[in-house]
Amino acid sequence: MTKKVPQPDGSIPQKPSMLQTVGAMVAGILAVKLATYVVTTLWRLVLREDPPQIDQNVPLGKKAAWIALIGAASGAARQSVRDIIKPPTAGPA
Repeated sequence: MTKKVPQPDGSIPQKPSMLQTVGAMVAGILAVKLATYVVTTLWRLVLREDPPQIDQNVPLGKKAAWIALIGAASGAARQSVRDIIKPPTAGPA
């Protein structure tokens, strides 16, 4: 049996329930969908054009900016929602 190391706030970590695991997964998917919608809408409002598609002939910098923006926004949204529903059970990384 492994010893449970206290969290930085002093609490003892608990194993997440199945409901938390499934809830975090569903909420993560919804958060990514919402983040993608918001980022796409902001791109259209700011630049007055649709985001670049994979097969579209646009400058490489614009494609790279879009990929970086959508990747960061969706990753941050998913991880934030997951941490709210299913808090980390280990100490600092």
